[in-house]
Amino acid sequence: MSAPDINWKPLFDTAIQEHGAVKVAAALGYRNHTLVSRIAKEHVPASPKFQARIIATYHTVVCPHTGKSQARQQCRIWLMEAPTHNPGSLAQWRACQRCPHKPEA
Repeated sequence: MSAPDINWKPLFDTAIQEHGAVKVAAALGYRNHTLVSRIAKEHVPASPKFQARIIATYHTVVCPHTGKSQARQQCRIWLMEAPTHNPGSLAQWRACQRCPHKPEA
């Protein structure tokens, strides 16, 4: 599923409810929570870049290899070259190559 197929708003609303604007802002990499609060209160529209940050941070999937829930953005690290230095990482990398959640290059 690509980012345009994912609706950022429910992810954002849930994050605000569960964590509050200050923690959501920190998770998104903002030093100040003002923008996050203003978007939550619908005082300003969310930019496409902001929407992409929400999706990258709060869209989670269950990894078929580990069985654990993880942020979708973590799947991107497995697009790199095979980690031949570590057998555990190599097994994860191989599983990720066949994964239905594997992101586009």
